[in-house]
Amino acid sequence: MTARVVTELGFGLIVLAAVALAVASHVAPRRIPPLTSVLAVVMRRRTTRIALVAAWWWVGWHFFVGH
Repeated sequence: MTARVVTELGFGLIVLAAVALAVASHVAPRRIPPLTSVLAVVMRRRTTRIALVAAWWWVGWHFFVGH
């Protein structure tokens, strides 16, 4: 297997896990909170919001600029 195939399979696995988690949060909302609830709690602090913006900037800079 090439590195490209392994990478694509890895991303596919991440997408499948995200979909499964979303479905599970609708089936058992008391055990697994929906993503919107998790993000609401996480985004309460200013430092977390700044860190999230910095992380998105880093991803954008390293993967989308100059290629």
